[in-house]
Amino acid sequence: MSGFGVYVHVPFCSSLCPYCDFAVVVGRADMHERYCDALIDEARAQRDIPVATSLFIGGGTPTALSPALLRDLIEGLRAVLPLADGAEVTVEANPESVTAAGLREAAEAGVNRVSIGAQSFAPRVLRALGRTHSVEQAANAVAAARAAGIRNVSLDLIYGGPGETIGDWTDSVSRALEEGPDHLSAYALTIEAATPFGKAVARGAMDEPDQDDLAAKYEIVCAKLENAGYRHYEISNWARPGLASRHNLLYWTQGDYVGLGIGAHSHRDGHRSWNTRALGRYLADPAGARDGQEDLTGTQRAEEWLSLRMRLIDGVDLRDAEMRLGCDLRNAAAECERAGLLVKDGETVRLTTKGMLLENEVTLRLLASSPLALDIVEC
Repeated sequence: MSGFGVYVHVPFCSSLCPYCDFAVVVGRADMHERYCDALIDEARAQRDIPVATSLFIGGGTPTALSPALLRDLIEGLRAVLPLADGAEVTVEANPESVTAAGLREAAEAGVNRVSIGAQSFAPRVLRALGRTHSVEQAANAVAAARAAGIRNVSLDLIYGGPGETIGDWTDSVSRALEEGPDHLSAYALTIEAATPFGKAVARGAMDEPDQDDLAAKYEIVCAKLENAGYRHYEISNWARPGLASRHNLLYWTQGDYVGLGIGAHSHRDGHRSWNTRALGRYLADPAGARDGQEDLTGTQRAEEWLSLRMRLIDGVDLRDAEMRLGCDLRNAAAECERAGLLVKDGETVRLTTKGMLLENEVTLRLLASSPLALDIVEC
């Protein structure tokens, strides 16, 4: 995978989802225009930026911006950043803030991919997740994207929400497939300590998601999407042929990217940096918004390479791994294969469905055989 990505964070939301740990700002429509101006200023201040093969506008809720302002933002970014012909340009959208007119304006500004945060097609699960849109609004958002001529329409789903049954999840995946998305992401609910869900778990008012339940639901979505003809290209992502997310593949293949906006992260050749999450500080000096940085060691980069590559369904070439990690992983891989976690095809190893559920543990087992690995705990 080659290329360079630009991520743009639009933090504004109409409400706070109780599982969300991203940098978000509830309300504050009065700040929308000023924030977009700051994003353009930060983009203009970038130096030595390669031609970008992907532009991803995420959040938050980018479609919380007015259609005209979102269009101005996209056009402003395109004016100051080098963007390749045919670059993938994605906008995240929440169903309740999507309009056909808004998506037409976005498409005219160059958006060719939209990622719709449906999360569930079960009304009571939507309520439990704190989502404010309806099932009908999610379906209408897909139709609006199609009507706008956007070629790649993705749906995001979350499984394991409070009170969600196996039947709820099965019906939700089936309903999502009825909309005919080009791409689908399905993520297990993750409890982050600082979120309302995390605090509820800490005080005993809510249970952690049950791991057996999550495993069963993952197997359901894997089977349903395989039967529907989608290619499973990353643990949590499926796509029609040729429509995998180019931008996200940059992350999973240790590509380089720059992040703009509050809380955004950047990566260049093993150097990472991230912006402040404080809106006021960012608006005061968007070009000086960096809040921290680190340089990865060779060991860290090699271990991260293995962890990220194991997430991809194409798997890991053991010869490549040996060159990067300085050791032969074949014995460890054979043990994982006997445990039903990996399959081996020549010199390539890939996770099984069971292995996908335990990807972190599989990676630790493989790294435990590496002389570069430090503080690896046996699984």
